Amino acid sequence: MMDERDDVFDSKITLHDRHRFEIKLDMDLGASSRTVYELESYFFVPRSLNIAPGTYTKDDFYNSNQRYIRFKTPRISLSKLWDPGLPASPLNRARKSLADILSGSQEPELIDSVYEELKLLGCVIKGEIRDHARAFISELEACSARGEGGGRMFDGEGFSAFLADLRKLVDEVHSLKAGIMDPVVPVRLKETYKFLDEYLSLTIEEHLAPPLAALRGCSHQPGGPSELEKVLTELVFSQGRYRSAMGYPSVLRAGDTNEVLIYRRGVLKKFISSVLYLKTEVDEWQAATQVVLGLAAGVAMLFAAMAAIYAQNRYTMNSVPFVAVIVVSYVFKDRIKDWLKLLFSRNLTRWFSDREIKILDPIDSKKIGVLKEAFTFISEKDVPPDIARLRSIDNITSVDEDGKPERVFKYKKEIALYPGKILKTHSRRKDLNDIMRFNVKEFITQADDSSVDYLYADPGTGSIRPVPCARVYHMNLIIKYSYAAARGQDKVHYDRIRIVLNKEGLVRMEEVRAV
Repeated sequence: MMDERDDVFDSKITLHDRHRFEIKLDMDLGASSRTVYELESYFFVPRSLNIAPGTYTKDDFYNSNQRYIRFKTPRISLSKLWDPGLPASPLNRARKSLADILSGSQEPELIDSVYEELKLLGCVIKGEIRDHARAFISELEACSARGEGGGRMFDGEGFSAFLADLRKLVDEVHSLKAGIMDPVVPVRLKETYKFLDEYLSLTIEEHLAPPLAALRGCSHQPGGPSELEKVLTELVFSQGRYRSAMGYPSVLRAGDTNEVLIYRRGVLKKFISSVLYLKTEVDEWQAATQVVLGLAAGVAMLFAAMAAIYAQNRYTMNSVPFVAVIVVSYVFKDRIKDWLKLLFSRNLTRWFSDREIKILDPIDSKKIGVLKEAFTFISEKDVPPDIARLRSIDNITSVDEDGKPERVFKYKKEIALYPGKILKTHSRRKDLNDIMRFNVKEFITQADDSSVDYLYADPGTGSIRPVPCARVYHMNLIIKYSYAAARGQDKVHYDRIRIVLNKEGLVRMEEVRAV
């Protein structure tokens, strides 16, 4: 994780895999009728990678992106999920609707309610397990750094209480099974419960295995494992046995490729988390943009028409000069149209977007927000002063820029949300995440090999021998976040990230902080 904040610009920039990094922006809804978030991303790409307007188009950029807009997972303590006095608990809501179904009601709203609440329950539990596991590992590492870690010297009382709550909650979830498997309950809900059950088992195993490994890595006092380690060991190791006994496909088998487990995990994750994702509709036909681009074609056609009129008045129609003028005007007409389109596309992004994405409520498909985005290459002289200052902040000398020539492109995104419309329908799912995954494969197609031999003159032995050295490229990314909830409340924040690439993909990401 490169950065994480708890204010309105709560953002995370992380490596997702070998070829993709992820930018995640948390958007908290304010009290105003309209909340606007703006994100400007400036990519500084080494010219040696040959990323230019002629080789990298708008379509290439948008095809390299994956976008998800979703509700943030509601935060509910595990110990409160089975509390009958908490009406917001998805477990309680699922129980109530299930009781009505078992009483004979087959209203579609009740069935949909159980379906959605079971998935939301899975999201909430997953979030709590993940956060507690991370906090435990951090606490363990901090104690070890102070010389206090290891075995029973680290009691982990808070984590022990969490594990007790988790085991109790799993029992509560399993208690739903008798009712859900009743013949009166639709098959759809039976299958949803099985997916949830398998997903929770995988989640417990996946997220609690690292804390167990960290705990085992500490030095123990004589007397064997601590009670916490015993409890955690049993909980983690029992999950595989449980899924095998239930006949679930996600079982790890020795000597197998285990592609089923990874595939199944992905299916379950997408199914459970689908309750948080919003619908989107992309509108790539922007009226103002189309009119201006049409104007470019009109100007080019006007030139061709004027040339034809001139040729008719000056030469006879079957003469060589007439034909030459018509051919030349046709050639220039296409060039003028392409040049004007390029000119407009570079400058229109100041006022117009490439496309508009409607953000729709998944329940009633009503519009609850709009996302506009635009992409363009810009010259170095057009880079805003605040961005240029951040780009050069780690230059060692005044001539550094000549040693690392770059091309710059800009991606601008504006997200407008309507909190009033969202809060009318949602009391638990309200704040949003905007997630963008960017693929760098297009950037490394013309990169040199990731390793190069360097002839080293060893002064100790007097020998000259080749030494393999890593060859990398630095792509710099500067993100400017702007937030406006009302007049006079604008806020701005910057991120500067150095993305290190080689022929195989992403190597690492480094945050560059202003001095």
